[in-house]
Amino acid sequence: MFRRQAARAPESIAVVAADGTLSYGELDARASAVAGGLRDRGVGPDDIVAVAIPRGADMVVAVVAVLAAGAAYLPVDSAQPPDRVAAVLADARPALVLTPGELRALEAAAVSAVVSAAPPADPDPACAAYVIYTSGSTGKPKGVVVPHAGIAHLVAAQRERFGAGPGARVLQYASVGFDVAVADLCMALLTGATLVLAPPEGLPPGEPFARFVAEHGVTHVCMPPSALATQPDMALPSVACLIVAGEAVGPDLVARWSAGRRMINAYGPTETTACATMSAPLTGGPVVPIGAAIPGTELRVLDEKCAPAAEGELYIGGAGVARGYLGRPGPTAQRFVADPWGPPGSRMFRTGDLVRVLPGGDLLFLGRADDQVKIRGHRVEPAEVEAALGAHPAVARAAVVAHSGPLGAYLVGYVVPRHGASVPDLRAHLAGRLPAHLVPDMIEVVGNFPLTPNGKLDRAAFAEPAPRASGALADDLARLFAEVLSVDSVAPDDDFFALGGTSLMATALVSRIRVELAVDASVATVFDVSTPADLAEALSAMDSTDPKAPMASVDPMAPADSAGGRT
Repeated sequence: MFRRQAARAPESIAVVAADGTLSYGELDARASAVAGGLRDRGVGPDDIVAVAIPRGADMVVAVVAVLAAGAAYLPVDSAQPPDRVAAVLADARPALVLTPGELRALEAAAVSAVVSAAPPADPDPACAAYVIYTSGSTGKPKGVVVPHAGIAHLVAAQRERFGAGPGARVLQYASVGFDVAVADLCMALLTGATLVLAPPEGLPPGEPFARFVAEHGVTHVCMPPSALATQPDMALPSVACLIVAGEAVGPDLVARWSAGRRMINAYGPTETTACATMSAPLTGGPVVPIGAAIPGTELRVLDEKCAPAAEGELYIGGAGVARGYLGRPGPTAQRFVADPWGPPGSRMFRTGDLVRVLPGGDLLFLGRADDQVKIRGHRVEPAEVEAALGAHPAVARAAVVAHSGPLGAYLVGYVVPRHGASVPDLRAHLAGRLPAHLVPDMIEVVGNFPLTPNGKLDRAAFAEPAPRASGALADDLARLFAEVLSVDSVAPDDDFFALGGTSLMATALVSRIRVELAVDASVATVFDVSTPADLAEALSAMDSTDPKAPMASVDPMAPADSAGGRT
């Protein structure tokens, strides 16, 4: 599909990024050269190649090259903690890790004509196209292996529902390790559109986001509702299609953003090819459906006895279903089950999502049938966070519970200490092992855990922590600055970014301020006034002039600043 676009219009712009612009012809040539080098190293169908290259044109070259070699790509987000990256690589055991240096070496070898030039045969649709790691209920992330078979159906739906194609400019906003990034790549490069990559250091909400979108003429944006909720009401006149995905969306957000453009609610677990359902254009109303199946997808709503029902658990079948979890036959057998309504040998994925069939056939998302939650668009298994928290030597028992806040769910960690458990130490311990969206917004040290009558952990009985607004606001902010920055103390006039703060840390700081102090805050305000004293004054002034102003934060799906310093 990509080669057809490159042959049709080789001069059309395929990629716009901070490190350069590539036409379809240039991207095809560079990717083909690297693909030849990969094949000469023995890389082929169903091999995994990790792409550990920061967001940019080179990253896209690497991804297309891996696919052109017939292999599957594994995106590696360099912003994640090194221990997490190491665990993913150890589990995936890729045939090769493509770094910037490795990419340059393969391209240099191609210039010297020491690699294969012949294009490979098209891959079998059953071969793996990519591997995405998700939060795991066993305490370890698990890799989802997705084949080529569903991609053509996904792109057909993107053309029809989103209006993707030549002339469109698709913003690649999500973290490269999230399957929304796969959908962005497909929406642009397989339809003849232009992929506009957000800068590696991230794209803060408000004016920076609006300015970037306007400067690049972005027409298509996909983001989670919690991220969209942080964007001030701005015109964004170039955006013709706004896709919300990753978590439930409320009618108030639709009312704010649907006027004058096509707004679509898309749904799909990582265990499908990025997307399984899409809504019709949203225009408001008391409920927001997740829509109906995209081409090539079969939806089954089943009750507890696996009989068709108007309300029940959603099972997904068809070409877009993943092959399973990499190296985990047990969990694969539990979640990927036989499809009695499909052809012989077909399977369906048991989502764990509860839905209702609306008049007309659209589905309405009702919630989860298990403990899994969505945190700012990311799927989170509390057990994974509990395992990391419980690994600290000062922790005797750990539990992680999701509570609801103004911008959606947030995590709270509860700890029964073994000895001397320090909240800053626990937070630093987690930050070194887990992605930012898995680190709880609050950690509570308690004497014991609530239990059910039969002695099991009673998650519903954990009380939601009260806002910690004791003392002067500036003192509370100084404490949070110190905890987020992992330093002993912060003075009222110390600058957050001068102490080593990054955009990712600012995101964590705003989340802590919202949850622990019950004070409205935004990352943009932290950038403007970055000392505890000045921030306290700014937040107090905002609260007194507009007590109902919406809380704001930055999208944790957006790439973090991995280089350090202010961005």
